[in-house]
Amino acid sequence: MRVLCPNFEKRGGLVTVVTIDRLSHQVLMVAFANKEAVEKTLETGQAYYWSTSRSCLWKKGETSGDIQYVQNVLVDCDGDAVVYIVDQKGDGACHTKAQSCFYRSCIRGQIIDAPNAGRDEELEMHELTVHPRLEGVDHRTDSDVGWLDDEL
Repeated sequence: MRVLCPNFEKRGGLVTVVTIDRLSHQVLMVAFANKEAVEKTLETGQAYYWSTSRSCLWKKGETSGDIQYVQNVLVDCDGDAVVYIVDQKGDGACHTKAQSCFYRSCIRGQIIDAPNAGRDEELEMHELTVHPRLEGVDHRTDSDVGWLDDEL
């Protein structure tokens, strides 16, 4: 089958991958992929990435059991980013066992449950004047992602 190939040369051999849940549309994670990772994803139907910290191919869920079954791969207008649309299995997409890696809000530092979050995930709080529209933002629970439908 012929497939559309992202432009890996544009960003030094890598493309940004935004991974979203097929049913909830929740952003699960952002990572990178090289040509081999995208090809393995398309060949196997499971999500593969390039680990920039370990400099190696990474099959999501290989050690954690939190597998991502890819339903589609979208390529952006510039060809340098892709979206994996997945069915997430297991405890969650994040290494902290949160459903999404985006379990914190910058607004007031609100945090959604992330059972294995530790010192490596701590961030500093800073004083900053925020737009009034953002002042009333509440954190979302893992199951309360219906607001995304309005955004998409």
